[in-house]
Amino acid sequence: MDERGSSVIARREFATDSGALTLEILRGDDDAPAFAYRFIGEDGGIVETLTTFGVDDLQALLFCVTAAGDYLRRFVPSASFADLGVTGLLTTDLSASTEWRAQVSIPTS
Repeated sequence: MDERGSSVIARREFATDSGALTLEILRGDDDAPAFAYRFIGEDGGIVETLTTFGVDDLQALLFCVTAAGDYLRRFVPSASFADLGVTGLLTTDLSASTEWRAQVSIPTS
């Protein structure tokens, strides 16, 4: 998938120790259920990108959002959305042994 030519369907900005980081979720082409994410640094350069596929659009989108959350958790742990101290994105629950699970944690106060 050519991420630069696809349409952005969602965007979220994070504060990090090294400045702003923007997440864009892009719609794939119609040939296969696919979505991509890209992280754009404060300087406008693409920091990371990944395309995910699924059996349908919903599964591909869930995989994409979770992969973005996993990337931030591992490589940009300081990322915070709306000054909450968390990204608010799904992340993989690694305690699941026979199935894939995702979880989200958002402070309520």
